[in-house]
Amino acid sequence: HPVRRARACEDVTRAHCALDLRFARSRATMSMVFGVVFAKKSVVVSSDSFTRVDATSWTLDLGANLGSEGYIGCKDVCLFMPSTGLLDDNSALCMYIQAGNSPWSYCGCVANAKPSDVFALRWPVDDNGAPFATAAIGISVEPLAATLEKESVLVQHKETFAKRVAEDLFRFMQSFQTGGDAQHMVVPTNILDRWFDKFINKFRRDPGFIDRPRLDAA
Repeated sequence: HPVRRARACEDVTRAHCALDLRFARSRATMSMVFGVVFAKKSVVVSSDSFTRVDATSWTLDLGANLGSEGYIGCKDVCLFMPSTGLLDDNSALCMYIQAGNSPWSYCGCVANAKPSDVFALRWPVDDNGAPFATAAIGISVEPLAATLEKESVLVQHKETFAKRVAEDLFRFMQSFQTGGDAQHMVVPTNILDRWFDKFINKFRRDPGFIDRPRLDAA
């Protein structure tokens, strides 16, 4: 029957299209060693879009693609591996960032036990607090043992950062102390709001101020 033959042809055509689509996706996945997504700023950026430096490292020039105003708005990035088995259990895929002539800064890593993760991006700025015109991210395959040491340093840095934020708040509260009682402190009820506004304004002018140790700190 002509109608039945036509419908059969349509079914075969749709099946072939679906098969071709699955094959294309499979090839795309196989060629992708890793992928990154800049939260709210990009779709998946495949490893194919990176410049391969050598057998175990890649770079992506963000300044050339986004400009200084574009990359500085990238605050968080997800690094992931599209499938298991791309790395051995003793290796990790590490991410670094760089802006201008600043050194490469370690952000984090993924491995077989943790095939994806999200990292906060803190871009370096010049001496005037302005963003550099160029920026890049780097991906490198490294020994897992060495990577775990970098992770430990990263955790220590976060703990130090939190401690310095708390110290900044405490010094601000101390500025309202008028009595001689060292055990108690009387402060305005809006002390946190006032400190936070002051902290944010200073942080926007100089994002690195909290990382620099005070000269009077013993």
